[in-house]
Amino acid sequence: QLPKMNRVLLIAVLLRFMDSFMIYTEPFVVTGGGPGNTTTFLSIDLVKLAIGEFNLGEAAAMSIVYFLIIMLLSWVFYTVMTAYDAER
Repeated sequence: QLPKMNRVLLIAVLLRFMDSFMIYTEPFVVTGGGPGNTTTFLSIDLVKLAIGEFNLGEAAAMSIVYFLIIMLLSWVFYTVMTAYDAER
């Protein structure tokens, strides 16, 4: 039982969850986005769209939607975890 570590662990897991959406370097270096689209992540698509195709407007819109999705999932995660913590 780690009663004093609950908040710290919650924040650490939440930050790691948000960080997992920012994966770019490893798949790009290893496969360059993959044969076809097998190892393509949204972050790779955003960079290809913004820099490769120079379509900055669409890339900016996609990044805002990406941000909102991450914020929504983080809010749901935080709400569920704090509700679980309040029950205990």
